[in-house]
Amino acid sequence: MNITKEIWSALIFLALAFCSQHVVSQQSIQELRSPPTDYTIFFTGSNLAPDSLVDKPEWFLASMIEDQGKLWTSPFRIKKQDLKFWIPVLTATAVSIIYDEEIYSSIKNFQNQHDWVSEISPVITKGGEAFPVEAGALFVISGLIFRNEKAKQTGYIALQTWVHAGLIVQVSKLIFGRQRPSYEDGVDRWHGFPESLNRFRKDGPVSKYDAFPSGHTIEAFGLATVIAEQYKDIKIVPIISYSLAAGVGLSRITEDTHWLSDVILGAAMGYGIGKYMVRERKDTKWILIPKAAKDDLKLTAIYRF
Repeated sequence: MNITKEIWSALIFLALAFCSQHVVSQQSIQELRSPPTDYTIFFTGSNLAPDSLVDKPEWFLASMIEDQGKLWTSPFRIKKQDLKFWIPVLTATAVSIIYDEEIYSSIKNFQNQHDWVSEISPVITKGGEAFPVEAGALFVISGLIFRNEKAKQTGYIALQTWVHAGLIVQVSKLIFGRQRPSYEDGVDRWHGFPESLNRFRKDGPVSKYDAFPSGHTIEAFGLATVIAEQYKDIKIVPIISYSLAAGVGLSRITEDTHWLSDVILGAAMGYGIGKYMVRERKDTKWILIPKAAKDDLKLTAIYRF
């Protein structure tokens, strides 16, 4: 059992270390460090003078609030091409909900007949706990040490994805209030809001109200998507990333903490959040703020991720 844990832990960290230390071309590094060409006009012109470059922490908080708002309102802005992804996902989730008790029973029977499942499951499931934070920090630290802008940026995006996924999944759990399969030995019940608030009572059974969707799965797929998108030029990286995330999702069933439908929706949500974060935050953002100074117009350039 100890050897199995060490092997899986080593494989996961080796994969992440390989990604974080991948050397980015000098051209790519320069592109990440430089502002878009559209903004270079403020360095020239008769009445334009550049002001100091500042980096304000409040912009990071503002961007987090902005992203959280966009993520929650995204269903109202859904596009036709997005339906090709979400219709199958929601259909699979709905069908799974109908048969969740039977599916759970079948998976548990398979687990009882194969001891290796019970040995690997508690190890793999850790990939959805603190590991996304540790992985994000690893990328940031590696990027700082090796001066690898891509690795550093991947870490920042991964950590932001972890925060967004965590907030969304906790609110979702309160809305649905579904109990875990371990609570009544494989009986599926939905309590909903506001009964789900009982999980915060001192004697309240948390497992009675927080199954849907799977938090571990959404975090694992969020991290996997960020890494896969950032390093998709290395073909093996997406395969490793999504395989490990899928393992985390399946382990939530074998660990008696989630139903298959919890995992399906959690995986889709994590994937969607990760894709959004890479798309919106993968390049350095430059914001120009005009400031009047006597007869001149100054522009303050603020950089943020």
